[in-house]
Formats: sequence, C-alpha cells, structure tokens
Amino acid sequence: MNEDYSCPCRDVDPENFITNEEVIELLKTKGSYKFKQEDYFRLYNCVHCGACGTHYERFLLKQKFLDDGNKIEGLGEQIEILEKFGTPFKYNKSRIKPLKGIKKSSKTLLYFGCFSTVKTPKYAENAARYLLGKDVDFTILEQEICCGYPILCTGEHKIYNKFVEKNLKLFKEKGFKQIITVCPSCYMVFKKHYHEHNIKVRYFTEYLKPSKTKKSGNLIVQHACPLKNGEIPNIADDMEDLFRKSGYNVLSEVPRDCCGFGVGHQLRVDISEAIVKNRMQDFKEERGYLLDLQEGDNYITSYCPDAFWALKAYGRKEKVKFKARDMCDLLLY
Repeated sequence: MNEDYSCPCRDVDPENFITNEEVIELLKTKGSYKFKQEDYFRLYNCVHCGACGTHYERFLLKQKFLDDGNKIEGLGEQIEILEKFGTPFKYNKSRIKPLKGIKKSSKTLLYFGCFSTVKTPKYAENAARYLLGKDVDFTILEQEICCGYPILCTGEHKIYNKFVEKNLKLFKEKGFKQIITVCPSCYMVFKKHYHEHNIKVRYFTEYLKPSKTKKSGNLIVQHACPLKNGEIPNIADDMEDLFRKSGYNVLSEVPRDCCGFGVGHQLRVDISEAIVKNRMQDFKEERGYLLDLQEGDNYITSYCPDAFWALKAYGRKEKVKFKARDMCDLLLY
C-alpha cells in the first residue's frame, strides 16, 4: 500500500495519524476488536482530502466506531437538525437572490449545496449568472435537500443512505436527466449513486471558458482536494490554464495543498484550523512562493465554496494580502 503522499492531517497531528496499511488491516480484522471512545482522535483525524487514496475506507472505520457503541459529541443534535430541516444548518433559509432567466422547469438541475446557499450565496449566484450568460438551460430547486455527505463523514451510513434515497426520489419525480453541482461533496455523492439511474452529473467548472475580455492581476488558485485527487484528475491544471489564458498571472509555484476545510471543520475542528492556518502562510512572501508577482491586484480563488469561505475568513485573520474572489466573478467582471 502506497504511503508516499502529502497528507495535511499527518503534518499537523502525526501522533494520531493512521497509515493506509493500518486502515486496510483494521478493516480486514474488524471482527476481532472493538473501538474505544479514545479512538475518536485517531479515526476523526482525517479531513478526507483524498490524497491518501483510502478516504472511503476511513468512512467505514468511522462507521465501526459508532457501531461499537462509541459517541460523538453533538451528533444526535446534528442528525435531528438534518432530518428536520433537510440541511446541516438550523437556520437554513437560502440567502441566494433570485436571478432572472432561470427556467421554472428543465431536464437539467443546478444544485448549489447546503454550504453555498447559506454561507457563500454570492459565490452560488455568480455561478448561476455565469451559466445563464453561456445560455446553459437549467432550473433550480426552491428548497434543496442535503446530499448527505456531511453526515457520511461522521460514520452514520444509515442516515446518509436515507438522504441519498430522498434526493433520488425527488430527482426522478422532477424528471432531471442532468445535475450541475457547485459543491465537490455533492458532485461526489451524486456521481457515485445516480449514474446508474441515467442521471448525468457535471461540475460547474466544465462550463468555464477563458474570458474574452483580457484580465490582469496576480492569481492564486486554491484547489478542491477531493476533485483533483481523484474525481476530476486534470482539474487543477485545467483551471490554472483557463485563468492564464484569461490574462491572469497564475502563481503556479504556490503548492497545491489542502486548506483543511470542507468536512474537516465539522468534527476535529482543531485539525481543520491547524491546517488552514498553516495553509495561509503559503500565501505570504515569507514562504518564498510569491517571487513572480507582477504589478496590479492580487487575487485568490477556488472552485470549492467551502475553501472559498476559508480563504476569506482565515485570509483576513492571517493578514493575507490576496483578495478572495470567486472564479465566476473573476471571469465575469
């Protein structure tokens, strides 16, 4: 089993890190032992960036942790909120402003995802606005149901499967043949479960094209780890090339490392925040990655709404001198 990979969790919490070899062995012998409560720190060390190649196997270990009778603080409330409101957010009303031109019905659904609708509505609006500008035919749901990925990351497979079935039923009733997602987690879930039902799943970046108007400025791209580490292998190169063709000075010397956010922040918050704070240092001159700066504005962007939120929030805290702007915003204006 290959152990030659860059893991942000191993970097910040090496004592609790479980290697790929250990993961496979734990799954092979799962009938011969029971996890204890203190195993929480080891099993939930992972932020599921996908770099190791065993992030799905690590979900199974979390499932066993719960099946063995162990507890996660606040999990009961999290499940209650999810089942009551259909999203992980108690105050879940979408903050996305209505946009003219979106069709009331279509065979294609633009699915924003829980995080985008509540935490990064402008990001979602710009994605929809961009697609409208490209004459993409789509509709949206008045109220989305969570894809289930956040609860999968706790190990609660039964609740996760329930939401997979809920969405599948809804999508079939609406007659959707294609789903465009704005969230990596939603993309992974829908692609895994709905392909066999003849529902095609695409990520919104497939529709992005180099800007016809020449742009300028220095640009750092924070990549969506689960996508670049397996789901869409060429996406990192493609996105940097797209913005380079649009006129931006893409700072490709900056490492394509994980920001620590996404699912990581809902459990081992200490791990997630240690990773994101370390990542912010890559965007400062002291690390030596910003040697090719040109005159003009400095921007940082991401094709993951969770990462984009982290760039804005922690970029301010860590005094990063790059302004966070979402991808569609950079191409539109």
